[in-house]
Amino acid sequence: MKATLIASVIAALILFANSVGGRVEGYFFPVVAPAELDQITAVGETRSRIWGRAARLRQCSFDRVVWFLGDARNHARADVDFEESTKVRPVGAFSFGPWLVQLTPVQLRNRSYAVAFHRCHPFWLTQTRFY
Repeated sequence: MKATLIASVIAALILFANSVGGRVEGYFFPVVAPAELDQITAVGETRSRIWGRAARLRQCSFDRVVWFLGDARNHARADVDFEESTKVRPVGAFSFGPWLVQLTPVQLRNRSYAVAFHRCHPFWLTQTRFY
């Protein structure tokens, strides 16, 4: 009985850490610094092409960037296409773009945010606020 209880508590802790660990780690130990957008151009009526600058703070493997319209409580996911060639960026300042984001320039500047996901260790993906 005692072993079952201990196993249940450990399993619950692992599930909890797995669900929030990446956000907590990214908040206290971000992988990238928030990006500055240098240029935004409209592409049709619903998309934008962007260029910008950011800084990589830790050496972790890039997984993806997810862009959202709205805020953390109420949002919709926007598609992001990387039009630049794939790069492995070292720690330090870097520029990026062009990226194609499925938001208008006004939505992108005023009502959006982005989260970068990196693999820093085998436990979870680290989530850092990118924009």
